[in-house]
Amino acid sequence: MGKKKRGHPDIEEILSRPWCYYCERDFEDLKLLISHQKAKHFKCDRCGRRLNTAGGLSVHMNQVHKENLEHVENALPNRQGLEVEIFGMEGIPQEVLEGHRNRLVQNFYQAQEDRRLATGNPLPGQPKNQRKKIKVETAEELKRRVADWRAKRKAGVSMEGVVPSDNAQYQQPQQHPGYPQQPPPGQLPYGYAPDAAPPPGLPQRSADVPRGSDDIDNLIRMAEAGVRPPAPAQEAEAPKAGKKEKKGRMFYEDAETSPEERMAALPRYAVVSS
Repeated sequence: MGKKKRGHPDIEEILSRPWCYYCERDFEDLKLLISHQKAKHFKCDRCGRRLNTAGGLSVHMNQVHKENLEHVENALPNRQGLEVEIFGMEGIPQEVLEGHRNRLVQNFYQAQEDRRLATGNPLPGQPKNQRKKIKVETAEELKRRVADWRAKRKAGVSMEGVVPSDNAQYQQPQQHPGYPQQPPPGQLPYGYAPDAAPPPGLPQRSADVPRGSDDIDNLIRMAEAGVRPPAPAQEAEAPKAGKKEKKGRMFYEDAETSPEERMAALPRYAVVSS
């Protein structure tokens, strides 16, 4: 099984790839680069012959077709001259090699930074972002914060959204229009008492409404007010009528004589000769 290729090559792999001087296209190996140069840059447009260098193509055009080669085909605007003899990677000027290398390095790290911003993953070799350390308050800091909270509440400062650490006092939840007001702790909400009169603004209970529906309304009001109904007294469960009891199963262990044969052998079933 071959080695699995990485999704993104590293900088050493990119810099080691051969590339064309005329169009700066990179290839897997040197043979592909030479074949590319013969097909794209050193090919005669008169007879289709492929030469090894631009100088060889110029000599061919002059001797065979009696024409002068003016520039290299399919090359960058600043790489069309014939003064540089290129074969594969040989003959490339040193300043061009350094400029190409710097450009590859710059593009490589720019692509890595773009991937990091797009995915949120750190660059290779960099540590991952550590989680922020949870702040732990001491007992003195907690007491000081609770004292400040009580002082502000006593002074009448709005403490909406602030919850003290001891939760000693009751906080009135937010009321919604159209719903019954929630009573303070220790009092039952409207509708819990059977004969309680509804407050003004709410529909009166009709006399012909059965008591069962009124109990359901009480449960709904209690659920909206956040009060749990009292647990009903647990009564002794009586056995349900008509419940079938589980029947036992009979197992017969004699593998040689069937139950019918054993029954026929009983004296009561004996045949009496006359």
